[in-house]
Amino acid sequence: MLGKNNLTLFLVLAAGAIMGGLAGDSLQAAQPFGTATDFLVRRYQVLQIPPTELDLYVFKLTLGLVFSPNLVAILGMLLAGFLFHKL
Repeated sequence: MLGKNNLTLFLVLAAGAIMGGLAGDSLQAAQPFGTATDFLVRRYQVLQIPPTELDLYVFKLTLGLVFSPNLVAILGMLLAGFLFHKL
């Protein structure tokens, strides 16, 4: 049961980050707060794993990961985590 709650929490946080990221992109396009909008939509690099290539002679597999949310996406994750905890 504990594993299911962890997976659900991960999915809720991921959904919050995605929705926050979309809201941040919308804010960047509209610029409703003037220069303060730039602060909200600036990306902060949290995690970067450079691409690694695995050659299996039949196909090549390249894997890498970059996690660089903007402030609105981070706020979306915090809000999603808070709502998950309350529900």
